[in-house]
Amino acid sequence: MIRLMSYSSASLRLLDRKGVAFAAILLCLVSLQLSFAGTTGKIAGVIRDAETREPLPGANVTIEGTNMGDASDVNGAFSIIGVPPGEYTLVISMMGYSRTRFENVRVNIDMTTPVNVDMQPTVLEVGEEVTVVAERPIVQMDMTGSMASVGTEEIGALPVQSVGEVLELQAGVVNAGGIHIRGGRSGEVAYWVDGVATTDVFSGANRANIENTAIQELQVISGTFNAEYGQAMSGIINIITKDGGPEYHGEFRGYVGDYFSTHDVYQVLDRADVIVDSLSGETRQDVEKSYPLKDFNPIYNVEASLNGPVPFTKDKLTFFVNARYYERDGYLYGRRWFLPVGLPGDSALAPLNPGERFSGLGKLAWRVVPGMKLTYSLNHANWYSPRSFSRNYKYVPDGVNRNKGLTTTHLLTLSHAVSSNTFYELKVNRLYTESRSYLYDNPTARPYWKIKVQVPGDSLNPDGLIYDLDPEHNKADAALLDSLQFLGLVSPKDWYVDPNNWQGYVSHDSAKAPASYSFFRAGNNLGRSWRSTAYWITKFDITSQINSTNQLKAGLELRLHELELDNYTLQPARIPGRDEQVVPFKPEIPDISTVFHDRYTRTPREFSAYIQDKLELKDIIMNIGLRFDYFDANSVVPVDPQDPNIYDPFKDEHIYRNPSAPDSIRVEYTPDERREIMQKKVDPKMQLSPRLGIAYPITDKGVIHFSYGHFFQIPEFRYLYDSPDFKLNSGGGRTIIGNADLNPQRTTQYEIGLQQQIARDIGIDVTLFYRDVRDWVGTSPLIETVRPGVAYSIYENKDYSNVRGVTLKAEKRYTNNFFAKLDYTFQVAEGTYSNPDDAFHAINAEQEPRRSLIPLNWDQRHTLNLQLSYRYKSWMASLVGKYKTGLPYTPSFAKGARIGGTTFIGLRENSARRPNISQVDVYLTKQFKISALDITAFAYIYNLFDQKGEAAVYSDTGSAWYTTFPKENEVPLDVNRVGTVQDLYNRPEWLIAPREIQLGVAIGF
Repeated sequence: MIRLMSYSSASLRLLDRKGVAFAAILLCLVSLQLSFAGTTGKIAGVIRDAETREPLPGANVTIEGTNMGDASDVNGAFSIIGVPPGEYTLVISMMGYSRTRFENVRVNIDMTTPVNVDMQPTVLEVGEEVTVVAERPIVQMDMTGSMASVGTEEIGALPVQSVGEVLELQAGVVNAGGIHIRGGRSGEVAYWVDGVATTDVFSGANRANIENTAIQELQVISGTFNAEYGQAMSGIINIITKDGGPEYHGEFRGYVGDYFSTHDVYQVLDRADVIVDSLSGETRQDVEKSYPLKDFNPIYNVEASLNGPVPFTKDKLTFFVNARYYERDGYLYGRRWFLPVGLPGDSALAPLNPGERFSGLGKLAWRVVPGMKLTYSLNHANWYSPRSFSRNYKYVPDGVNRNKGLTTTHLLTLSHAVSSNTFYELKVNRLYTESRSYLYDNPTARPYWKIKVQVPGDSLNPDGLIYDLDPEHNKADAALLDSLQFLGLVSPKDWYVDPNNWQGYVSHDSAKAPASYSFFRAGNNLGRSWRSTAYWITKFDITSQINSTNQLKAGLELRLHELELDNYTLQPARIPGRDEQVVPFKPEIPDISTVFHDRYTRTPREFSAYIQDKLELKDIIMNIGLRFDYFDANSVVPVDPQDPNIYDPFKDEHIYRNPSAPDSIRVEYTPDERREIMQKKVDPKMQLSPRLGIAYPITDKGVIHFSYGHFFQIPEFRYLYDSPDFKLNSGGGRTIIGNADLNPQRTTQYEIGLQQQIARDIGIDVTLFYRDVRDWVGTSPLIETVRPGVAYSIYENKDYSNVRGVTLKAEKRYTNNFFAKLDYTFQVAEGTYSNPDDAFHAINAEQEPRRSLIPLNWDQRHTLNLQLSYRYKSWMASLVGKYKTGLPYTPSFAKGARIGGTTFIGLRENSARRPNISQVDVYLTKQFKISALDITAFAYIYNLFDQKGEAAVYSDTGSAWYTTFPKENEVPLDVNRVGTVQDLYNRPEWLIAPREIQLGVAIGF
């Protein structure tokens, strides 16, 4: 990978103003006859005389139901480019020969589907034709890198309900709290929908929100990918959505289900009383439990889709709409023993991780004239969770934040075929995503507090007089409170909450366990956050099949980002003029100058261009490409690393305009004035990335491929913009601040593989791969400031990783009503640190910087997925079996273990392995026909055998079931304890989800 980072600042400023436009003009001049992005495929082949085997020039080849086609050349060759993924029928006609229909021709993204036709001289009666049913090839001869394509029919036959579940079944993919492809971090995967990126640039998350029933084809590129794809280092997830057709089709799906398990780990206490035996004086605990997963707590799922022509448009305008609503309580439960203010609750069961979600896709396609198509799509999703799981709040469930968010994507696409061999696409995309997290809508919400005052000698009110005072808003109440406090009749303990008006924030101090090994009995989350990520994408791509062997591609893309953040932790309000907190606790939004409040708006921008040639010769196929990326963070870094905070600077020259003047006449800078002298703008980053892929057919049933590439990715934006204005706690401490001057992360990847057909309906694919990752984001050594005890780290390009492995895919396609597929991955993923913050935490733990490689957190050595499907008449059953070896963890010594001289070797970070995990999922269907309606009854069963796979463990035992710190019988009973020690040790969130059964019906036409 060539990194162009040595320009002078003057040159960079010139490029910043004019470089994008110049590069666009230059690339257009170079590639007037070039390419488009990966949303379509190609059909190509040769037309010959069936008797003489001679090529037939001038034969007409069309795709039935479309305006797409070509005529064979003097060598009988034809090619139809820009074909959306799906199954088609080819119609071939020529004077003197029988008309031939080629059915079930499957087209995949970026791939060439070969169709060679032998035409029969006319001997049939007029009107008769020859029909040939195409057979999907086992070996994809032009595949130069590892790739898996899953069509809509395959997705519909699997026990999967989301894109993520489909991805987990592909070779090279590991789900370890996020999707990791070939050992990369989860943020290294790019998600594309209909040819444009939908990745959340802040966190690297998938914002596609496309439902399985709306997918025409899903492509997973886990190997080296072509130059048209950028801003990814591990893999590309490419989704193409369905279009409307010439006829009306629709489907409604509704189903209901729940989790079913009787295991003790999912229990919830009804009560846990400490009892002292009146006779013996012994203390014991009397416990009652309930099992929520034995009851029915329904999961609801409703989905509908409809497509067809828009009336009165003569089939020129078609539509596709899809919508889904999903609601669940989850399988983790607590009980409302207490309210956040500490009052007793109603003891009702409370789901600890409930949620609901709505998603919808609408798509209009207008065939303006033959060869020109205008498409608009709107994709929207919103989600809401009344609470997210927090273990300590199991019995105070209302103290945890609510979370909500939405994503909206608009995409306008113009496709225009300039000729039968050349066309272009122009795309304009707008993505907006927003997320919020808070407990109450009002950030200053308080419970209604009352005061109980004890008046000495009042025989009529021995328990004291009760005053309902509102001293904050009522002057008379404030005066009375002052008088009572002056007389010593009021103290903080005299305040109590009105049980009928308890909603409101309480102090941080409330969220504490009342005894050792206890859950909370009060408290709430004081954090509040709001974040939005948006961008505009303008994308121009053009493709041209300049001859039978060369397909040239090129494209330009401009991205303009908009990032906003408002994140703070509520602080106790203070009495004006006095350094005292308001009593009782009153929440206050901290000032933006403090470390408790971050707010920013950032507008980074990107430009990219690529050029690529797909060379298809008889004995070799090559993809050769070059990509250029330009990125401007459009932000700043500190001028003086020893004094970065504009709100609380340490040096006099940053505090005062005239630092050498006497104190009485010195004038302070404003924060905005300090911003000009204490911060500097970062330079843009540019990079060239060459790509090469080669496929070498060794027989008509086997092909070897080799690929090599340099891949570049700007780090996730959270690492560039974290802790804006570089605020530090001047009283002392350490923190991490963002670095907008981060360089691109880069990967060099190699792979070699073999595809081989070993029987008429069975094929295998074996690939060896190696990845060398440099300039991974990590954290710097501590940067000391001029104030003693105040230090910080910044994110910097310092980490490294190395991944190598092999994937094996074997597939038996549908024949004799049976389908089978196996995906196996062995890989070793090692690096210096798994997460960017790890080095900072190591410093705080006074550990030496790591100089050797260790297994990364997602280093899953063996991953095996098996898919089986069988059809019998109107019945269908499919099964997915998953097996994966345990992820690494850092062990610790068990209580009572003997510590010898070699223990360091055994207790290195990530030196132990969690238990292996397996799971079986099943999907059953039965089809009926009632008049014009297609009825399908179905059942999903996830984790059929209710296996208890341990996804996390206690570090001293390597098990999720017990720990030695301490042993349960060593903890004395405590009347103040909330719950039991056994309940505290139960970690259902550490296990894979229990058995889930869903029953439903689908009605289609």
